Amino acid sequence: MMMLTKHEELILLSICKLKENAYGVPIRKNIMDITDKPINYGSLCNTLYALVKKGYIESRESEPLAQKGGRRKVIYSLTTDGQKALKYSFEVYRQSWKEVPKFVFEG
Repeated sequence: MMMLTKHEELILLSICKLKENAYGVPIRKNIMDITDKPINYGSLCNTLYALVKKGYIESRESEPLAQKGGRRKVIYSLTTDGQKALKYSFEVYRQSWKEVPKFVFEG
């Protein structure tokens, strides 16, 4: 299993958290809320595309919004491989942090 980049990991976690509301704008907002840093929308879209290509997420179009000229949203969801990638990433971090002395977290 390949390691996820931090960017990929945050996107997968956001999709997991947002469920049926996992489309571009809320994903971006969730990541910015967590990191307190701006995220370029182009970078987000490129990473979403790459994650679809890797088989970690799937995309589908929503029904058009119920307003004149209402657009469809591209909704993302985790695949089984995406869930496995997140679990693997979590285990790697858990093992890595397990050996860190407690004094690092104090003060």
